[in-house]
Amino acid sequence: MRVYLDHAATTRVFDEVAQETVKFFTQFYGNSSSLHSHGYEAKRLYEEARSKIAKHLNVETEEIYFTSGGTESDNIAIRGFLKANHPEGGHIITTQIEHPAVLELTRQLEKEGYSVTYLEPTTGGYVTPEDFRKAIRRDTVLASIMWVNNETGVIQPIEEISRIAREHGIVLHSDAVQAIGKIKIDARLVDMLSASGHKFYAPKGCGFLYVSKRVKVEPIMYGGGHERGLRSGTENVPGACAMALALEIIEKNYEVWSEKVKRFKEKILRAIEDIPDHHVNGSNTIFSHISVSFKNVLGETLATALDMNGISVSTASACSSHHGTRRSHVLEAMQLEDWMIDGAIRISLGYDNSEDEIEYFVNVLSREVNRLRRMS
Repeated sequence: MRVYLDHAATTRVFDEVAQETVKFFTQFYGNSSSLHSHGYEAKRLYEEARSKIAKHLNVETEEIYFTSGGTESDNIAIRGFLKANHPEGGHIITTQIEHPAVLELTRQLEKEGYSVTYLEPTTGGYVTPEDFRKAIRRDTVLASIMWVNNETGVIQPIEEISRIAREHGIVLHSDAVQAIGKIKIDARLVDMLSASGHKFYAPKGCGFLYVSKRVKVEPIMYGGGHERGLRSGTENVPGACAMALALEIIEKNYEVWSEKVKRFKEKILRAIEDIPDHHVNGSNTIFSHISVSFKNVLGETLATALDMNGISVSTASACSSHHGTRRSHVLEAMQLEDWMIDGAIRISLGYDNSEDEIEYFVNVLSREVNRLRRMS
């Protein structure tokens, strides 16, 4: 049996989305910027997709910009805002647990003269509104706080942080890549929001950025002036329409699917409770994520053992794994014990997992942890 439990890294494209998307390669293939019937038809479908995504997030259609994914969206939001409003410098607040798409950018911005405060999370994996408030300075111009952490699944207190940011006139960006399609979001809580299609059952290479019409953002790359001048490049009509359809399918089935995944998560957690010397990393997590460590078992070794049994899990962010063995910056920031950091695996469930798969997984997990401990 093959069991995929790495949905935080990427998701399978929904069958219906895959079938519909093919039409954009064979039937509605016109360039949506072209001034002829093929182009007009593609443009109509492209703008319909924008409208559907905006409705899903409770924002206005013209506040959605299509991009290639989460990393580009984060970069346009942060660098584009600073370029438009504070090119001379300023203070930025973010967290120690952000995705590298934000952390590597803020480190670069520090080299360019910006000042950055990196909020430390609690041992539960979340930053506190109180710490956010304390970090605010007179020259604070921007904050970037992720909605859901990609490694632990911990939900950050965005609503409270949003309230504080607005009190002080600070623009708030959120990397919501791990939240979209999993929890219901009102994007109006923030000023800018990043998303990536392949995290919610759409294809890779497509994403979007929400920018409130109150916020001025300048482009960070130049070309034909697509996306109202913010993001040049031939419009990805298949990607945009695939994302809109995927969100539509999730919204229609959300109550049933989310309850099913919650039930699977509870089953896995009960099985983990029966394994001695473990630690579940993070609190207040979304229903699809479990980060767990087992004493005297390296996470990488366990992930490999599970893979040999047909089960796919991960040890950290897939976007960083190409660097080779590297400790989780998220778990280190949470100041967990060494064995918890080195022994962590991430189990991320999806809407298409089955009862049989979860039953198989919990049996193999227990067996492999015990086997590896005997060998250590």
